[in-house]
Amino acid sequence: MAAIATPTEFQPLTTTREERGREIARRGGIRKLGARYVVPSASNSNVPSYVVDIVKQTCTCPDHSERGPLGIHCKHQEAVLFWLAWEQEGAVNTETGEVALPEKKKRKTYKQDWRAYNAAQTTERERVPYLLYWLCQAYVDEPERPAGKPGRKPMPRREAIYAIATKVYSLLSTRRAEKDIKDAFERGHLSRVWDHNTIIRALEDEALTDVLVQLVEESGGPLAAIEAICGQYAADSTGVPTVTYKRWFDVKHKKERGKHLFRKLHFLCGTATHVIAGVKVSSEADCPVLPEMITQADRLHDMREISADKAYLAKYNLAAIVDAGATPLIPFKSNSVGMSSKSPHWRTMWAHFTLKAEDFMKKYHHRSNAETVVSMLKRNFSGVLRCKLADAQVNEILCMCLLHNLQRIVHMVEEFGIEVSFGAKA
Repeated sequence: MAAIATPTEFQPLTTTREERGREIARRGGIRKLGARYVVPSASNSNVPSYVVDIVKQTCTCPDHSERGPLGIHCKHQEAVLFWLAWEQEGAVNTETGEVALPEKKKRKTYKQDWRAYNAAQTTERERVPYLLYWLCQAYVDEPERPAGKPGRKPMPRREAIYAIATKVYSLLSTRRAEKDIKDAFERGHLSRVWDHNTIIRALEDEALTDVLVQLVEESGGPLAAIEAICGQYAADSTGVPTVTYKRWFDVKHKKERGKHLFRKLHFLCGTATHVIAGVKVSSEADCPVLPEMITQADRLHDMREISADKAYLAKYNLAAIVDAGATPLIPFKSNSVGMSSKSPHWRTMWAHFTLKAEDFMKKYHHRSNAETVVSMLKRNFSGVLRCKLADAQVNEILCMCLLHNLQRIVHMVEEFGIEVSFGAKA
């Protein structure tokens, strides 16, 4: 009588899905794509790869569509599970079965031109005021004053913008920044030492907002030639805290925690020099603001790639990027549809995202430079708005962006030896 095999003697057949998944994992080529995994096809040459989601337990292969509802894993799902286990434990030698621990990856570092960095940092406070003065003289027009209008003449618009930017650059209150205003008068940049109340009123002037946006655009012009070498730009947003808190009455009776109020800054920056090419201060969501910033940047910058996170994923944003002559690099969400979309820009980016995922993510990685710009703004300008009125807070943020661009110009002058010319001044 034949002996019945015990469970410990059972060995899976080489044709089971589990074993075929092991074989796919041994061959390699599996790569992570967001929260999902791309697995190369083992047999179908018409479809180079399939996408596996281990959280939702789905796969795009035909086998899963037939047997997935029955709770049976396909070979691609098994391959991902084995690949994840081996990534944690090490690489498996298919001949000996031994596990070789992977080498520790070295952290990628970037070289710094310390000569240029030191020269820029040590002379920045001397050079930025002159750049600011030339910029105001070249691009700020004085509004016409009606003939015979009574009263004292208002503060010239050029001097108003110069004064409020000088105040923001000092990181001091308007009264404590009076020494910087006096220094500007001695340099000939101001016609008089303006009173701190006059500067505060200028900071609260809503009419200066559009002018400041224009100056942010113009201040990025000298760096457009450097950015054009790669043509890579990134969009992002950040919240800038104010000194205003929620009222204790609201906190007490609505059972909310006291917290800072924020202003939201949207920006489009270059990834080579970190210059801000487009800007808007608004409480809007990220997605609707991108076309406006692209229009701002397109006037002076040659954009060839624009990367942004999933918050900017919309067909009209892809169309705006393509219309500007650039390639969109925005990762898709887990519920995004692919080639069935009617948008040709959507289908093109989907093909890039799925079929050339490694190249897509490598280019998309340039978006991390937007985080660098956020860090620069908050470190160099204390990260907190001093003004309490809404219009003044908007102008204060725009002054930060303007001064950030002037700081980048000083650095690029030292690093690349570029020539800067605003209007007739040089």
